[in-house]
Amino acid sequence: MARKSWFTWNPPCNPHGNVIDVASICQQSHEKGYLVALDSTLATPFLHRPLRNKDKSKRPDWVIHSYTKDISGSGSATAGGIIGESRRMFLPKNTESDDVRWDETLFWDVYYIKGAFLDADKSLDIINGLKTLENRMLSKCINTLVFSHYLDAHEQIQVNSHALSSHPNSDLREEQLYLGLPSPLFSIDMEKAHIPREAFIRFFDALEPAFGHMVSLGQSNTLILCPALTSHSEMDESAQKEAGIFLTTIRVAMGDENPRDLIRQFKACAKLHLDPVMPGFSEQFMSDEELDTMIRETHLDVHSRHLEFMSNASRQT
Repeated sequence: MARKSWFTWNPPCNPHGNVIDVASICQQSHEKGYLVALDSTLATPFLHRPLRNKDKSKRPDWVIHSYTKDISGSGSATAGGIIGESRRMFLPKNTESDDVRWDETLFWDVYYIKGAFLDADKSLDIINGLKTLENRMLSKCINTLVFSHYLDAHEQIQVNSHALSSHPNSDLREEQLYLGLPSPLFSIDMEKAHIPREAFIRFFDALEPAFGHMVSLGQSNTLILCPALTSHSEMDESAQKEAGIFLTTIRVAMGDENPRDLIRQFKACAKLHLDPVMPGFSEQFMSDEELDTMIRETHLDVHSRHLEFMSNASRQT
């Protein structure tokens, strides 16, 4: 009976984008007789490839991907996909394979009763999105590195992003994700600055339209929200603080725009709405020259490593 139990989770996790040790969790879960389902919405097949682990005990039994998010990139197709062994996915009625019966498979109810099939328009949207997934994710990861380091240079902004080498989740990011690139989701807060709530709200509201105000994530444009007031609003204040969520926490779901446009908007909003109550706040960001250097070096580093990996992979095949 234990083998019918499922263990599921979603790394990188919302709202901070933290990575967890997938291989270790899978191995320990399988030792206890659990089946493992991994929701890989944020990582996408580009950043995380757990089914390629040579040790089968360290692989999840199912990997779940959201087509709605980064895979399509448009957010207009409500759909998803699950990858797993055939015998655990679907078996013809009244049959079994090894120790799995047809009514113990993941999709027997879906196929026979609910008829979950994509229509043509959604399928086309997803197919088109898949063609640009690699380039879009590279841009998002680069933007995450740039924006995280830009904000971290400000003394009164706390950046919770494993893109920073000083972050406690950085080692797992290096180990688990492709080329050690960061998940395009992280959070910041301004608790150090003690900004009046009204000023923070004016600042946050002014970030739109450069930053989309949406609860979703994984789109081509950068989306932000305040978890304390939206996605995590049902948690009490003590639980929010334990989870690293404050009233000035902003979750950033990075897009693939030009990061200079986002940074200019962020700094302009800080100058307009935060400087009047916190004089000199906007002057603590890094200079334009430093930003240009960081963007150039980050692009060269990431693309060089990606090209080298792809070149080595093609020679091996």
